[in-house]
Amino acid sequence: MSVSRRSLLKNLGLAGAAATVAGPTAAMSSKPTPDPLANKDIADFGHGVASGDPLANSVIIWTRISPKVNAAIDVTWRICRDVEMTDEVNSGTFSTNADRDYTVKVDVDGLMPDSWYYYQFEAGDKKSAIGRTKTAAETGLDRLRLAVVSCSSFPHGYFNVYKVLAERNDLDAVVHLGDYIYEYGEGQYDDKDLRAERALLPKHEIVSLSDYRQRHNLYKRDPDLQAVHQQYPFIVTWDDHEFANDTYKDGAGNHDDSEGDFYARKRAAKKAYFEWMPIRNQPDDLEAVYRKLQFGNLVDLMILDTRVEGRDEQVGFFTQSERHDPNRTLLGFDQEQWLHNQLSVSNAKWKICGQQVQIQHIGPVALPDKLGGGASFFLDTWNGYTETRRRLFNHLEDNNIDNFVVLTGDIHSTWVADLAQDPYDRKKYNGKTGDGSLGVEFVTPSVTSPALPPVIGDVAAAALKVSSPHLKYCEMVHHGFFILDVTEERAQADWYFVNTIEKQSTAHYHKVSYKTDNGANRVSEAGGPVTGVRNPVPLAPKA
Repeated sequence: MSVSRRSLLKNLGLAGAAATVAGPTAAMSSKPTPDPLANKDIADFGHGVASGDPLANSVIIWTRISPKVNAAIDVTWRICRDVEMTDEVNSGTFSTNADRDYTVKVDVDGLMPDSWYYYQFEAGDKKSAIGRTKTAAETGLDRLRLAVVSCSSFPHGYFNVYKVLAERNDLDAVVHLGDYIYEYGEGQYDDKDLRAERALLPKHEIVSLSDYRQRHNLYKRDPDLQAVHQQYPFIVTWDDHEFANDTYKDGAGNHDDSEGDFYARKRAAKKAYFEWMPIRNQPDDLEAVYRKLQFGNLVDLMILDTRVEGRDEQVGFFTQSERHDPNRTLLGFDQEQWLHNQLSVSNAKWKICGQQVQIQHIGPVALPDKLGGGASFFLDTWNGYTETRRRLFNHLEDNNIDNFVVLTGDIHSTWVADLAQDPYDRKKYNGKTGDGSLGVEFVTPSVTSPALPPVIGDVAAAALKVSSPHLKYCEMVHHGFFILDVTEERAQADWYFVNTIEKQSTAHYHKVSYKTDNGANRVSEAGGPVTGVRNPVPLAPKA
């Protein structure tokens, strides 16, 4: 969801609608996408390296070679136990061409569980940067540390969050919950003061396959994004802006007939995404992003798609009674059943969902469900699909599923909440003790995408907290990330905010920490951030 100052104010009933934007027609093509940022004389690995979707004995590694001519290129790859790249574990050759925009993606197997590796690509006499990655544990894991990020709008500022994470050596992976790229053209959604420094390519709104490829190309050229991809495996899902604002399965708020067929646009966006992102294709559905990753017996991480897979069109404010229709779905009924099944069969201590839009009940006009639930300005979230949420919460309750944690992005702000069937009914949920809570939700702020200005953001957060007994913390002004530190005893989220996005800087600070204890199914404030953790291997050398 595009939460500009105007659109978030609109959600709070304080301002008017945002403007509609347009762009060129969508078309699929196997021609090489123009790369205006590439060196014209030599092939290079100017988009860095990346890895993702770690399993116990395999991991995806990725790069892109910028070709001199439109012809197939053989790229060799190696993966080693040491940063000097002498203790080789596996190697091979990948042939890439214009059909996949010269991207290279290899699912490397034959690896050991819970182990660090270094990898590198080579074409001719050109070598990529050395990347570092880690496999998931198979059994016996006692701690997992994930950085959680979302909403990274290139023209709104510098990716200082990524740089901060790249310089840490205490994480296992990075989870990106979507809006990794944005579709808008120049002047439609940006910081005008940074327009020269953070110029978009292409300059128009992206609609065609070539457009989407160029926008991914631009983002992957960013040195701070490259730096964090180089050091850690990513676990990603898309939100709406990888397609168009307010996407649903059959259309988008930011798409009209002048931009061509929506399904063609969606196919183009998906193809570019799978080319340019270190994500594994799922065997049952090559275009699906919902999947489960296991980290020993400690964590089952279920990544959801609340946008493209099955979402029905969002209801409007004056038709919001339709949000209670049991035939409307946020996930699609196949994904919904998959999620319920995964929760039921999981033997992990913690069942964690990474997804896009808030699952918690959100005011500001809140009433108990028996009184109609009141009105909502947040109909893009699970609030607009109440029966999908009710069925999930019923499943948790009926099957006595504990330790359910939801990681959320999209809203460009920080929220911490208990998850209850009806948090506004004191007979069903006690806001002081947390009795009646079925799980917790931790929401990450944006990397750069606009939040609210200080005074308005503080007032809005205070108003939401007053009307929401289950909302334990809300901050709507700052950019940053949180680190989820999971042990057998608790899952703790430590929020860090960056000082600025208007210039390159690694200045940041810890803001707040919340946790949920084993079996508690509710949040409580932690005494401080987790410290003293350090990975046993060095960072990959800076490119």
